[in-house]
Amino acid sequence: MKKIPSLLVLVSVISAFSCTASARADFQSVSPPLLTAGMFRLESERSYKLSLQMSLGILNGHTAVERSRSLENLARFRKELARQARSDKVNKAFNRADRALNDQVESLPTLSAKTAAALYDVNEDILIKMNFLSFALESESNDNAARVTGLALRQASLAQRMAKIVLLRSMDKSMYARQGLQVDLAQSRIEFINGMSLLAEQAQDDKALKQRLDLALQQWSFYDKALSSNGFKPEDLRNISSTSDRIAQMMVEIVRLGYGLPPDPSIIAER
Repeated sequence: MKKIPSLLVLVSVISAFSCTASARADFQSVSPPLLTAGMFRLESERSYKLSLQMSLGILNGHTAVERSRSLENLARFRKELARQARSDKVNKAFNRADRALNDQVESLPTLSAKTAAALYDVNEDILIKMNFLSFALESESNDNAARVTGLALRQASLAQRMAKIVLLRSMDKSMYARQGLQVDLAQSRIEFINGMSLLAEQAQDDKALKQRLDLALQQWSFYDKALSSNGFKPEDLRNISSTSDRIAQMMVEIVRLGYGLPPDPSIIAER
């Protein structure tokens, strides 16, 4: 995988997943639009998932802190994308995603079993609009790392999507047999597996990238087993919630490498 000559920013990427201050110090103040859009999409998914966790009482205080950070990151990425120069096509895609996000941000603090399903539909609508934004940016980008950046961040988003479906079905039992959710979960799993195969192709000649991808695959093996459970116990829901974030974190590390930033030894040590 080719690397970009200059060290471009990944604003708050690592802080979003509670990494060390030394890792955050590597980032500057402006990030490539494609990366910002990918993180914008990821945090829109994650803020909803974390709200489900809070309502289910999963990892309590930790989840509340992480949701606050997620919402702060959403606001930051939103402002950054709003001030970056873009084509008319990208600008329209951003405006649609930006408007769609308002309903979710306003409703998340009061999410409950009664409103969770409706907010899922809102979140899915946001996801579709943010996908258009990312695809538009990727198609117009001259960024050498654009393909891997877009792919890795889509993988991070898919990990969140699978978790939010399981959590929603656990919160609202009437949603368990909903055909649309079953299709969404199965489709996300297939897309994630295919994405890992594509990343593996990119990693063939890059030892550091391959190392992180191998770690992500280990997490995926554990995650996939938990997702396939016939009945979800509280421990299963905790594992799904936390593993979805660990996979997202590893995907962000892959993007970090793509922009020429040095590997983070703490990530390897933790796993």
